[in-house]
Formats: sequence, structure tokens, C-alpha cells
Amino acid sequence: MKQSISFLVFISLFFMSCGEKQKEVAKVTPAKFDALTPIKTTEEIIEDQNDYKTEVVVDGIDIPWGMTWLPDGSMLVTEREGTLYHVLNGNKTAINNVPEVFAKNQGGLLDVAAHPNYQQNGWIYITYSLVKKNEKGSHTALIRAKLENNALTSIETLYEGSPNVNTAHHFGSRIVFQDGYVYFTIGDRGKRDINPQDITKDGGKVYRLHEDGRIPEDNPFVGQPNAKEAIFSYGHRNPQGMAINPRTGQIWVHEHGPRGGDEINPITKGLNYGWPVITYGINYSGTTITEETAREGMEQPLYYWVPSIAPSGMAFVTSDVYPDLKGHLVVGSLKFQYLELLTLTRDEKVAKREKLLDGIGRVRSVRQGPDGYIYVGIDGKGVLKMIPNTAKKEAKKTTSTQTANTESSETIETNKTEITFAKRADVSKKDIEESYKRGEAVYNNYCAQCHLGSGEGVAKVYPPLAGSDWLTEKEIESIRSVKYGLRGEIKVNGVTYRGIMSPLGLNDKQVADVMNYTSTTWGNETENFYTEEVVSKVEKE
Repeated sequence: MKQSISFLVFISLFFMSCGEKQKEVAKVTPAKFDALTPIKTTEEIIEDQNDYKTEVVVDGIDIPWGMTWLPDGSMLVTEREGTLYHVLNGNKTAINNVPEVFAKNQGGLLDVAAHPNYQQNGWIYITYSLVKKNEKGSHTALIRAKLENNALTSIETLYEGSPNVNTAHHFGSRIVFQDGYVYFTIGDRGKRDINPQDITKDGGKVYRLHEDGRIPEDNPFVGQPNAKEAIFSYGHRNPQGMAINPRTGQIWVHEHGPRGGDEINPITKGLNYGWPVITYGINYSGTTITEETAREGMEQPLYYWVPSIAPSGMAFVTSDVYPDLKGHLVVGSLKFQYLELLTLTRDEKVAKREKLLDGIGRVRSVRQGPDGYIYVGIDGKGVLKMIPNTAKKEAKKTTSTQTANTESSETIETNKTEITFAKRADVSKKDIEESYKRGEAVYNNYCAQCHLGSGEGVAKVYPPLAGSDWLTEKEIESIRSVKYGLRGEIKVNGVTYRGIMSPLGLNDKQVADVMNYTSTTWGNETENFYTEEVVSKVEKE
């Protein structure tokens, strides 16, 4: 997605694509069909940008599309118009002998990645949009080269998309390495009804090659007539983020949806990710692309955004520099100009969103550097480094602790003087069972994605509800957190959690029911029976 493309262009593309017959292929045994709706974002996003600040690494780069590091700590940064910069100590030097790129609209010099064994072999990999002389149209290409005397040498073309397309958008493209292979992405090139579902055409795919450009013999479509044998997965729209999940080793991509329906997809060999047969988005004109959001043989996204954030660049945080972010995912937003934190559960689901570096500008690229810091490429600015804002975090911690202490004192007084809980012994078995059943449904719909179906929570992120002294000994605080949300620090079973929970929008009866369920499940015991009347008396602090 690119905001600068005019509405008329989108309309023309829409009608052009509608006139072309959709071609679908399914050349591998599909995964077992799972029609469950993937996790979708809510409109609410927690703002917490004051926890981090930025430091300029290099400025004066208009669209810093990709970045990578060399063993001496210097960086290579691509500028989409066609310049590759070598950056050392904040100074940038243009590299000579960079191939001519098709620098139009979304095309240009795209991603760059140093080989994992760069110190031994010196290879640098680059994707860019290519137009060959005397040929119409353009496509995405992957090359590798070496850097000598401030110039690219030994340039080898590893892959060129084909057939060329007379559009100037949806080129992809990101690069990652794993186990001796190089993976890269190419967008659907604006030919949504031609390329993504057709394995005889490039576009709308994730690709896998040996590092020297050879086709792996176990690629999923090797030997199939006219197939593009470099394809690893298909049915993608425009993947502009790709990273390896450090816990599972699986490659994740995110891709631009149309109007809504940006997706995160863990990639499995040979599978079809559905575009444009299934999607959670609509046309830019507001018309429907398809009525289908699921179909057998097509993968559901792990996560999708509505409205679209226009994602570009992402990284898993593995660094001790950011203890609050470690183990989670950061994604750049072009449209809303911030870095988004997606907190992950232990079963690799997205639990919540948090806004970092709000208003920083159009985030084009996101990488974790070898020093453990997160680097972001910002359109019109250059490359910035994200630094924990220690002073802000300490101030927030102090304020939150004071608030929590005050709340605890007031709560005890409130509990003693204003609220009297009914006792389970005085309530009929039928009423208890019905409340428990309703509460279980509320929990599964609203709470389980963070605290898990087992109530175990997520270590250092979401406190456990199983065996929880918070539920059974801090009744008013528990009701208040469910009813109004929670900010600040809380201590559960002796462990401190930095609590930020958005209001769930439950009515008083639902709050009472979920309290009755959680406070008597997973080993929890209480004599209290929570009623709608009692919950109504708990006021927001």
C-alpha cells in the first residue's frame, strides 16, 4: 500500500484486474482445513512511546528501504532511488557500480543483507526492481556481489522474476538466510488475478534458493511442468517484512493487504496463503474483492490488521537491551508512523498491541543490530536507533507504585465499609452453575488469548490466574481490573508484573460471572459469590 498513489490509479487497476480470469493451482497436498478465524486486532492500541527514545545513526536518506551490518560494525543502507550507502560513525559514502534500478513508484533499490559468513566469503545480497533494455515492463531481481574499494564487484544475478509486468508497485521484497538457503519475497506486481495463484508466473510468492542461486531439489514445485521451481510458498500479496522466529525457526512474513487485511503468515513449504481468493480486506474503492475469508487448502493468517497499518519491516526482539520487549515482535507502520509491538504468547499467538515511537515518521525498515539495539529506517529522515528511555521508565515505575499503594489502601477500606460479598454457601447450586458456565464463555472469548486456556498466563507478561492470590485475596482490585482495565504494577504470587490491560467492555453481570469462574478454577478457592449488584458498586479509581 502506498498513500501517494492516486485514487484513480487504484480504480483503474481494480477494473483491469476484474476483467482477468482468476487462475488457481494447488500442486501440493493442502494442510488440514481449519476454518477458525485468526486473531484480529481491535481498534484500540496501547500508547507507551515514552518508554523509548531514538538516536540518529545516519540522516539524509530519503527512503531507507533495507539495512545490514558488516563485521566492523559499519552498515550498508539502501536508498530506494538507487543508491547503496556504506555508513560508518554517522557518515555515509555512496557505493559505486550498483546496478541500474527501476526507480518508479514502489520500485527501486530494495533490501540488502550480508551473508551470515560474510567475514569468510564477502557476499552481499540485494533485491531491486529491474527493467532490461529493449524489454517492456519490470520485475524483482535478486543479486549477490562483493564490496571492494567502495564498489560492488563480482556481481551475480541469482534470480529474475518473469514475465515482466507493466506496473510500478508490489515488488516485495525482503531477504533472510537459514540453513544454507536464501529466502526472498516478490509481491504480486499488481496482477492479483494472474500471479499469486499461478506457480508458472513469478509474483506473490516466497522463494528459496541455495546461496549460490541453484534451485534446491526439495523445493515444493520442482519437476512440475512450467513451474517456477524457486517458489517456496504462494498466494501472497506484497510481503515487505520477513524474519525468523527464534523459538521455532519458522520464517514469518507480513504483507500489505488492500484496504484492511494486512497479514502475518508463518511460512510452510508449498502452502497457499490465499490471496486474492480469500482476504479480510476490500478494494481501495470500498467494493468487495471476495466474500470468502477461508477456503479449504488455503492458509489462514496468524494475525491480521483492520484497519490496515501498512506494515513494512519487522524483527523479533531477542536482545537483553529491551527486557520488556524480549521474545516479542516489532513491526513498522508506514500509514500511522509508529513502531508497533506485538506481544506473543507461548503458543506463538498475538496477545496485544503496543505503540512505540509514536509519530516518528513512515517506518520503512526494522532490524535488530548485532549490538542488540533495534534500528528503524524512517522515510525522509534516515536510520535511527531505539534506546530505552530510562528516566521516563523510572518515573513511570515510581508513579505506578505510589498509585498501586494508594489503591490498595482505599480498596481495603472500601471492601470493609461498602461492599459485602454473598457467600457461595447461601446461593443455590443452580445459580452457581449457571454463573460458572456463563463466566467460562466470557473468559474464553475475552481473556484466554492473553492468560491462556489453562490460566497459566505468560511469564513476565501476563500474570497467572491459576493459583492466583490476586483473584482470591484482592477481590476489589480484581473486579476493578476486569471492569475498567489496568495500568501500573501489580504483584501476583510474589511476582511483579507491569500491568497494562485495556477495558474489555463487559457489563456488570459478565464481570461477576467471569469472577465466579476464574476464582474457583485452576486450583483457586473462594467463599465469595460475585453478583451484578456487587460489581456495580466497584467504582473506577
